[in-house]
Amino acid sequence: MSIVFRPIRIGAVITIFVFIYFTFQRLWHDLDGTPSIHLPEDLTTATDQQNVESVIGWPALPPNPSEQPIEAEDKLETEPGLVEDAHHLPTADSFLSHFKAVTQLPGMTMAEAKSSCTWPVMGQIYFQYTEDSDWVLQDRSDVELEMRRNQWHDFIKNDLIPYEPHEDKFSGRGIVIVAGNERSLKRVKAILRALKKLGSEMAVELHYWDEEMTPAQQAEISSMWPHGIYFNDLSSPSPQNILQTSHDSFLVNYQLKPAAILNSRFAELLLLDADNIPVIDPSHLFTSHTYTEYGTVFWPDIARTRPQNPIYPITNTHCLMDEYEQESGQMLVDKRRYFYHLQLAAWFINNPAQVSYYKDILLGDKDLFRFAWHALKTPFGKPRKWVTSVGTLVPDGPASSSSYYCGHTFAQHHPDTNTNTNTASPSTSSPQSANQNLGGQIAFMHGGLIKRIPPFTMRWHRQSRGGIYQVYKRSPHDEQPDAIVNVDIKYDDGHYVPGRPVGMDTAMCTDFFDVDARPLEEVLPGGFEGVWAEVGGYWMLDDP
Repeated sequence: MSIVFRPIRIGAVITIFVFIYFTFQRLWHDLDGTPSIHLPEDLTTATDQQNVESVIGWPALPPNPSEQPIEAEDKLETEPGLVEDAHHLPTADSFLSHFKAVTQLPGMTMAEAKSSCTWPVMGQIYFQYTEDSDWVLQDRSDVELEMRRNQWHDFIKNDLIPYEPHEDKFSGRGIVIVAGNERSLKRVKAILRALKKLGSEMAVELHYWDEEMTPAQQAEISSMWPHGIYFNDLSSPSPQNILQTSHDSFLVNYQLKPAAILNSRFAELLLLDADNIPVIDPSHLFTSHTYTEYGTVFWPDIARTRPQNPIYPITNTHCLMDEYEQESGQMLVDKRRYFYHLQLAAWFINNPAQVSYYKDILLGDKDLFRFAWHALKTPFGKPRKWVTSVGTLVPDGPASSSSYYCGHTFAQHHPDTNTNTNTASPSTSSPQSANQNLGGQIAFMHGGLIKRIPPFTMRWHRQSRGGIYQVYKRSPHDEQPDAIVNVDIKYDDGHYVPGRPVGMDTAMCTDFFDVDARPLEEVLPGGFEGVWAEVGGYWMLDDP
């Protein structure tokens, strides 16, 4: 008897657990005083649907014309209210019926999600997660995946902060940077000097937490930028902060990025990491064809998302062989259209009850936005060119005939294709001709791994090798996102540096192993070393 009824008891326990969890979630929502969009679970009559439509502006869905079961892939195309080209919807509230249809799609199993990725040799693909990650060794159960999927469905149906009461809180275009501590502010100063050198006049907004930025620091930063610079304390309960968030003094605060976007005064913004230097005036990006078409541009990283990653079935997304992980050191987004999408991205990482779960599978803030858009079945803009690696090239040892490459910077590109041979200066030409000239060119130098270079090694490069910006590596398949490229992260112990101290820290580098390093001046006229030094990029060498 115990063997016969054991599955029943397990099923009952799971059912009771899920019931208790969602009851608690609903109680928590009811106790929360934040105004939110709330859609009743059951719209049983046409009158109910009309009432909901009149109250929250969520149009009722037409009845399903067929009572016959529909296969999952077909239902994605035929679900009433689902918009295939949702990125063409003009405002945030025009997405509401689309969202309702999204939450009614049949749930995807892990087997269904990963079946679309059929790389012949998995070892040839670079994944961020190693093969011994728990969810790589053992697929997460479909019961768990359904529970997680229902959680964000519940958020979309009941707890979105409504757009209309807040739409007047943001306007115009600007650059948003999360920075507050002393080291990040030194990086911000380098960005402002670079923008000045480019002739940019874009407004800049810095988001920080509580007392980490002093009034004296704000005054110093303000004196550097006459084109409008603003400061926002994300810990403040001010009306500007639409989304309340939290802060941890000991951990990386990934939740601050989506909070900064939602709480920004700008309607259209470039989110920029503090260690990311623009190479073109960022204002040109907002008139690019890619941005005007999609209202977003998400730039790529070098890694793929593993087929076993639970985020695929949780967001009802098939594994993608032609898409890289997102590199969120820069991002363009129009909040007027994607106010709700951004809330879902924030929800993944802003809820203490689940932050550790999504932080692990989304790599902090890195893939929040990509999978929020996938979850809500909304295409996003991507640059035509993949990332270019930029770094150093040195002899591999005193008696070695080979060279050692260490990529420390991602060069990210203008999202469009260069369709014009006109050589007019972007600063004096129209926005359209400027983007034709700039299409495919390097737009950002994101030095994400520079902080890992030991000062001893950095000084040696500067004194003996002309600096740290020497060469680049670019895949010959940089416009073929489905191509398999031999790329990875490696470690650099500085073995080639004469007299290196014992116990010197190890650096991290990117490398395209089958590609020869070339002089950086080939793809960035004039190189970047001079600019880097001029804007104060070597500030860390002066630190004690």
